Amino acid sequence: MSAATLERNALDAASHVPTVVNCYALFDKFFPACGLLDYTEGIYHGDSTLAYEQAQLDQIRYVLDEVRCTAGTRILDVGCGNGSLLDEVRRRGAAGVGITVSPEQVALCRRRGLDARLLDYKDIGCELTHQFDAVVANGPVEHFVQPSDAAKGDADRIYSHMFETFHRMIDPSSPVRRLINTTIYFIRNPRPDALLKSPWRYRWGSDNFHYAWLARSFGGFYPAMGQLERCAGSRFEMLKSVDGTVDYHLTSEEWLRRIHAALRTRTGLAIFLNSLPFVVRHPRQTLTMLFTMLVTESWNWQFRTDDPPTRLLRQTWRYCA
Repeated sequence: MSAATLERNALDAASHVPTVVNCYALFDKFFPACGLLDYTEGIYHGDSTLAYEQAQLDQIRYVLDEVRCTAGTRILDVGCGNGSLLDEVRRRGAAGVGITVSPEQVALCRRRGLDARLLDYKDIGCELTHQFDAVVANGPVEHFVQPSDAAKGDADRIYSHMFETFHRMIDPSSPVRRLINTTIYFIRNPRPDALLKSPWRYRWGSDNFHYAWLARSFGGFYPAMGQLERCAGSRFEMLKSVDGTVDYHLTSEEWLRRIHAALRTRTGLAIFLNSLPFVVRHPRQTLTMLFTMLVTESWNWQFRTDDPPTRLLRQTWRYCA
């Protein structure tokens, strides 16, 4: 199947997950203009004064070190974003292929000279089977199940298929054979059907209020603690799980600070003009996302306090034959 055909198929598939695709389309109008190219947590090493850019680089280096990425290593980056991890893969002399459902992200990666493809992980064909030493899923897993999927009881099936696909991508003869994911988990688990209802049905500030805004804005339903280990089955064995919730809290607060700062300057006008065509096409999701990020601050809420309702875990897995 040609690359052009694969991309047409990806665009068709993207029509079934418009919330996720549109989320990143809007992000790519806002975030780079605010000096924010990455949509994952940084690693602050317990130092909240560490520069944001250094924290992001340290996170990427951690992820690649965990999958033993050195010269010649073949990496599949699932949900490659704007290519920062792929760029570090290239710097190490390794070979990286990124996939994403966002056309804007593919275009930006390609402008950086990176191998990025418009492709949903569920549609990876046999052409990539056994072609990689390691698979990286740095942040996309929380989009793979939607509230409607969870309400139908399909979440385990979807995650099992995810692990099956990642397993198929790894070369069984490779000496590396690693998988790493960074994923947000529910600690206070909502009922899936609650997220299908309007946030205004719930008390302002309640868990369901925030979770419903998040689902409408970003698209996704997080796994429960232990769910991925169960769904990995005999394909992968977890080697390490590191809690990065505080890191995501610090990262998200910096995102919010920079966005507020940009909107108070001429950059804010530039962002508005750059976003206008998207806003005209998708007014409802634009307003929903801006309300969620800047008014309810639901994204930041999920990592705040000493007892946050979610947890960010970095998990390293060993391929099982």
